[in-house]
Amino acid sequence: MFVQGIVLFILLNGLMAQTTFDPASFTQSSCTNNNEWTTWFDSSDPNFTQGELEVTKHIQQLFPKFMCPDPIAIEARTIIDESPTQTGDVFRLTKEDGFMCLNQMVTNFKTKLCADYKVRYCCPTNSIGKPTIPTIPPVINTTRPTIANTCGRQVITPSYQRIVGGTEAVAHSWPWIVSLQSRDHFCGGTLIDNRHVVTAAHCIDSTNFRVIAGLHQRTNINGPRSQILGVQRVFVHEQYNKKTEANDIALVRLAQPAQFNDYVSAICLPGPDPQESQRVTVAGWGVLSENGNSASSLRQVTVNVMNNQAQQAYRSTFDVRQQIGAGIPNIGGKDSCQGDSGGPLMYDANNQWYLSGVVSFGDGCGAARYPGIYTRTSAYLTWLRSKMNTP
Repeated sequence: MFVQGIVLFILLNGLMAQTTFDPASFTQSSCTNNNEWTTWFDSSDPNFTQGELEVTKHIQQLFPKFMCPDPIAIEARTIIDESPTQTGDVFRLTKEDGFMCLNQMVTNFKTKLCADYKVRYCCPTNSIGKPTIPTIPPVINTTRPTIANTCGRQVITPSYQRIVGGTEAVAHSWPWIVSLQSRDHFCGGTLIDNRHVVTAAHCIDSTNFRVIAGLHQRTNINGPRSQILGVQRVFVHEQYNKKTEANDIALVRLAQPAQFNDYVSAICLPGPDPQESQRVTVAGWGVLSENGNSASSLRQVTVNVMNNQAQQAYRSTFDVRQQIGAGIPNIGGKDSCQGDSGGPLMYDANNQWYLSGVVSFGDGCGAARYPGIYTRTSAYLTWLRSKMNTP
């Protein structure tokens, strides 16, 4: 349904219009007087999944010193200077959105790999290098987790198949999941509004990392859906215990707000707590088995709440008031693992997803008698609100 909707949108908006410029009447010589062409940008490569996308907002984010906030026009060519009209590709070109070769979304074109394209923009001369995102206002004390009726809903439907023993997630079907990265992914996190990410305390030892939203393939941080966000401040729970992992929760304040769209949005918080044996979902880019390799793409797994088993397995280190245990009873094989730390344990209530837990710890990965342990977010709502309202 989602792909059909995109294709219908494209066809209705002139996808097949064969032009090298937008506006269509624009030419190379039109960019004169107090305007000038930018350098050429080639921000992505063609593939059989998404086609070839040169997205205006993404280019503004990647190359702020060479781009302007409001381009007058755009020109597209292949990297060998052919006109798009010569390639036989199905494409759409607008200065607002950029260039989109979408062969893979159109019947009879799915097996045709898009050419590799580049774009440039006509900009007012004095606007090149000006910031695209306005100055961030200070956080005020009315900040709250996302309102329930607008959160926890996806445009892209996730897989509901029944990470270790799990499956690759449908790309961008969990739009609130973010990757915390320094040189590479080291922990997950969850957007609860456009300025704040909930993660695990054991993930945080400095502010020297980035938050990547809109990510599917772990290393594709410059992809067309990705947003690379700086960190302004972190709050680690004051009573976090490294030995027992009690109070394993932290809040990250972003240096700039995430731009919400079909691929980036917030989960709901607070919400109903899942009860014993109810199904919950966890997702992340962690290793696929104990001491194994990290997942290249976001993975997910559905597990059951197993607080009783967690109490037996971990005894005094498990507190059901502040933690949730989850896994597959008597079987194992499905669990979060190293690198999934800080990511969400999600509960679906009435077709709306809630952040029930934060990936904390476990004994091995997917062990039958040792459920994964998650920090129970409902126990920390007052703490989260307090930190969100801290200047």
